[in-house]
Amino acid sequence: MFSILWNYFAGLLIGKFAEKTISQKVILILAVTLNVVLLGYFKYTDFFIKTANRALHTDWNLKHIVLPLGISFYTFQAISYIVDVYLGKTKKEKNIINLALYISLFPQLIAGPIVDHNSMIPQFADKDRHKFNPTNFSAGITLFALAVFKKIVIADSLSPVVADIFGRISSLTMLEAWCGVICYTFQLYFDFSAYSEMAIGLGKMLNINFPTNFESPYQATSMIDFWRRWHITLGTWIRNYIYIPLGGNRKGQRRKLINLFVAMTICGFWHGAGFRYIAWGMMHGGFLVVNHWWRGFSKEHKLEIPKIFGTILTFICVCSGWAIFRANSLRDGLRLIKRMFNYHKFALPAGGKIENLFSFLHYFEVNFINTANLPFARLLLLSILIFCLPSAQKIVSERYKASWKWLLISLAALFYSLYTIAGNANLSEFLYFQF
Repeated sequence: MFSILWNYFAGLLIGKFAEKTISQKVILILAVTLNVVLLGYFKYTDFFIKTANRALHTDWNLKHIVLPLGISFYTFQAISYIVDVYLGKTKKEKNIINLALYISLFPQLIAGPIVDHNSMIPQFADKDRHKFNPTNFSAGITLFALAVFKKIVIADSLSPVVADIFGRISSLTMLEAWCGVICYTFQLYFDFSAYSEMAIGLGKMLNINFPTNFESPYQATSMIDFWRRWHITLGTWIRNYIYIPLGGNRKGQRRKLINLFVAMTICGFWHGAGFRYIAWGMMHGGFLVVNHWWRGFSKEHKLEIPKIFGTILTFICVCSGWAIFRANSLRDGLRLIKRMFNYHKFALPAGGKIENLFSFLHYFEVNFINTANLPFARLLLLSILIFCLPSAQKIVSERYKASWKWLLISLAALFYSLYTIAGNANLSEFLYFQF
């Protein structure tokens, strides 16, 4: 409520001035600063106390502050509204109910998609959207049902494998390390994309259109392409309200790459109060810097690599980042990456090349295919879904038409999900809920 009231009155004061003035800029700075301080207090106080205790050898008590629901996401939306009013991209919102609805709209409040004021307010004002629309409702509940299935049946089924492997990093072989990281890579995608699609489906039921947040990100052919497909609304927010204000690409190539690296580091820190999140952001910043440099270099020298190679390399980079992101600490994450790329831990018997080949096939069969807690067959099936098929949202938006077939698909997805819930002890909250 404080966030809504503060940003409402700040928007009114900024919008009061016809042209940019010193007073308007002061109000903007105060408004954005208070939003950031509010988020920082709840989310990062204990992190800063821990860091200070470690650096200064002090023993200050932790505050254990409870994180308010959705504060990371509605704070970003509030900042975008204030900045857009200042820049003249949107008009000040005179109706406090509209602004309250924009900031606290329940389907996407907890984990996005992050929406902007200009795309939402006109929808609230459209009287036709206030009437029940059976076409939108049926399409929305179909997408919601498929997303529930993705979360409960697919994402949560990978949770025990991920917990097991990330819990014994020091004893992992190379293949086990890769198995665990790929399982988490798939779990995070199916979990978070499911949340976004559930939010979009709920919005559709209410005649509200939310933006697409995922577009088959693991099919990306480069890290630049990956960030155009993964958590699209966050990437757009980071570009518009951090990267561009830092200078974007307006001050030369070198400054552009520095701005990109800084923006991604901030993106990492936004995800959580821990050094591993900062390291993850810096990794992706580094990947994007190298990717942009390579684009210029390859264009200049007329070099081109096959798209399949780009997809494989991108996926390896993404998996390496998720290893640090999921680990219990930055040190564990770095140890896990070392295991992933340590061929000495491949654990194959000695012998000639042919002997090694057959030994590997036997080793693979005995240690992996027949081991219940390393689901390679499941990973193979999920790989086909992830790398070869479009997202559930795209399928529904392009192919859905109210019919008995889609009704049966929706009911089957919902009832099987309910059946899984009844007998599944591995159910977990949405992974992005913690951010």
